[in-house]
Amino acid sequence: MNKIRLITNDIEKSFHKLERISTVTVIFSFLFATVAGIMAFSYAEKQRQKIYVLDQGKSLLLALQTDAIMNKELEIKDHVSRFHELMFTLSPQKQSIQENLDRAFNLSDRSAYEYSQDLAEKGYYSRLISANISQQMIVDSVKFEDNSYPYKIRTYARQYVIRESSMSEYSFVSTCQITNIGRSDVNPHGLLIEKFNVIENNLIESRKR
Repeated sequence: MNKIRLITNDIEKSFHKLERISTVTVIFSFLFATVAGIMAFSYAEKQRQKIYVLDQGKSLLLALQTDAIMNKELEIKDHVSRFHELMFTLSPQKQSIQENLDRAFNLSDRSAYEYSQDLAEKGYYSRLISANISQQMIVDSVKFEDNSYPYKIRTYARQYVIRESSMSEYSFVSTCQITNIGRSDVNPHGLLIEKFNVIENNLIESRKR
């Protein structure tokens, strides 16, 4: 009888022990699943908050999306900078000049085309080619008002005119406005420059090379 009682006690102890182990296992499994779910959600949210922006139209940079205004600012600055580089960084080759201008026109409305036509009529591009002059545009900053639409833009830059014997540096300021359009291969940011106007292009200095 005592043996039966002992066996029964052992079975009950084993059952309770197994029950405790099962309970602990279930709790740990639940905690693990919860933590894994939270981590997966956090990772997915971080991935969702990542966007790609163009670096001067040449390479992709990974940028974190902190808010819509910051994203828009990044895209506007890159769009405007790229436009100015295409319009004003020119080599003394007719085909190269035309290719750059055509790519710039994809980012803007007719105001940019009319500006280039005015330069062409004055012989500006012809002089670059005949005198073997190169020019480079470096954008210092792009300022815009995000509290109004279309976005009002003011661009500050330096323009360098490079001749065989000298190099001239100019301060350059332009204004325009930006509107949203559909994204495309030739306009990846889906932005359009309108009412482009150069308001300053003053000589700072010239020096021998």
